[in-house]
Amino acid sequence: MDTTYLTDVRKLPPIVRHRQQSYRRWPNLARIAHIATVLTRHGGRYLLSVLAHRWRWLMPLCPHPIPGPDRLRMAFEELGGTFIKFGQMLALQPDILSLEYCNGLFDLLDRVSPLPYVDVERVFEEEIGRKPHEVFDSFDLEPLATASVAQVHVAWRNGKKLAVKVQRPSVEDDFHGDIRLIAGTVRLIRTLHLKPLNWLIEPMSEFVAWSREELDFRREASYMRQLRQEARDNPHERVPKLVEEFVTRRTLVMEFLPGITVLSYLRALERGDEQVVRQLEAGGFDSHKVASHIIDNFLGDVFEHGLFHADLHPANLMILPENVVGYIDFGICGVISAYSRRNLIALTLAYTSGDLPGMCQAFFRVSALDSSSSAERFRRGLARDARNWYEKEGRRLRLRKNFTLVMLDMLRLSRESGVWPERDVIKYIRSAIAIDGLITRFAPTFDLGQHLRATCDRHLRWNLRRSLLTMNNLVHWSAASLRLFRSGGRPACDAMNRVSSAYRSSENCGPGQTVGAHVYKLVFASGFLAVTCFAALQSADRVRLGINMFTAEAALACAALSWLLLGLKNTFSGE
Repeated sequence: MDTTYLTDVRKLPPIVRHRQQSYRRWPNLARIAHIATVLTRHGGRYLLSVLAHRWRWLMPLCPHPIPGPDRLRMAFEELGGTFIKFGQMLALQPDILSLEYCNGLFDLLDRVSPLPYVDVERVFEEEIGRKPHEVFDSFDLEPLATASVAQVHVAWRNGKKLAVKVQRPSVEDDFHGDIRLIAGTVRLIRTLHLKPLNWLIEPMSEFVAWSREELDFRREASYMRQLRQEARDNPHERVPKLVEEFVTRRTLVMEFLPGITVLSYLRALERGDEQVVRQLEAGGFDSHKVASHIIDNFLGDVFEHGLFHADLHPANLMILPENVVGYIDFGICGVISAYSRRNLIALTLAYTSGDLPGMCQAFFRVSALDSSSSAERFRRGLARDARNWYEKEGRRLRLRKNFTLVMLDMLRLSRESGVWPERDVIKYIRSAIAIDGLITRFAPTFDLGQHLRATCDRHLRWNLRRSLLTMNNLVHWSAASLRLFRSGGRPACDAMNRVSSAYRSSENCGPGQTVGAHVYKLVFASGFLAVTCFAALQSADRVRLGINMFTAEAALACAALSWLLLGLKNTFSGE
């Protein structure tokens, strides 16, 4: 990767420093001019077509008008680089853009203008040292998918079907030009102290970091290895296996997943292609199950492992047999701390249940507050906006507003009150917004709020149990048990002797007192049984026997039940 723009210019000779600064300045100006030209041309032509539709005498000036959605897609594609990424994000937000415009931007996800094969062959040979036909048994010249950073070809090797990802040769120059512009914008905001624009600093800085990571496929490969390891016990999540000998900075080869992308399914629905839908349904396809697996996989990766796929648009998600979700393109992943995980669980759970004080408390814990921050202003704004978020359903509050719009409202409140979320929290919110936009299109009747509430409640209990079994707690409990064994044996025996003596003395009393002793034992056993049964019911979401928490709690409940039945027998037999 060309990192010339990262060089510390203070260490260079004056003449070299001057040239280096000119090199940075002029590409920025050229890029700005290019952006202005493209936007002016497409915007002007679209405005002319709108006016020609109203005033017919302008029709000769616009003989072949292009629809607005196609015009916007063409502008993003012509600008390339980060603008394609921005267009991909907009394609998933039907609550921000109209459905017509979202559909028009869908082609930016996997149908960007393809590279000529000669460029693919050149990049592959520069990275691997051999041409594709010298490495693979067969190699499709036509790409399977094309995107802003790379395109994917299908190949066969040793009887295995593979996906070969090759980076575009000009992508580094395209992205680096935009990165320099973004970095300059951040510096301008900080230098001029433009407080109304301070909220842009963190997302823009994060986008710069992600862009740099995404251009090196070796980092993507490291994410794939870790996520594949984490998903090994999850039957609903599939990460392809890498072919390690072909992993380089600009090439990536992996197993081919047998399925179709969610984007292909959405396109089939849009054009009324019943054949694709019937083929999926014949394999047991259920849109609600796939939607729930997408959410469960995402929250499981975030809250249990702290590493998650952070670019969840429908071209990166695959529908596999038995409603398994396959994942591709790991260029953008998020890493989140254990502290933020706990508070994000609490934030999401409070949001789904309408607990506004809980939302504020959790949001403040994952945000940076300084002298300019106003927590009270945030609370008042949250209470005001929440009136439009929820509606009463019996005694409970039910979400009536889209998750994306709620998160956007919270980020707006964050800007207004000076309460800035931490960087890893922005990653989570961005990914959650993308999932919500996807689910809205993929399974519009799916109750996202209810599913989030159930899933977060489960992860909250999972984190609680895991926190109880930390090494520090185990050491503390072991030390306490040792002290009890050393000093508590005699007091415990004395207490048992006193209970036994009291029970023997009750035999000399009336029948009612003897039964009372049995009732005391019965009540104690019943209480113990109630507690253990409740713990068993509140354990993991999947009830299965084995060496796990549910089995242990179930065994304890059975033991308590046996004790209860024995107490009943003794009580009514008069023993």
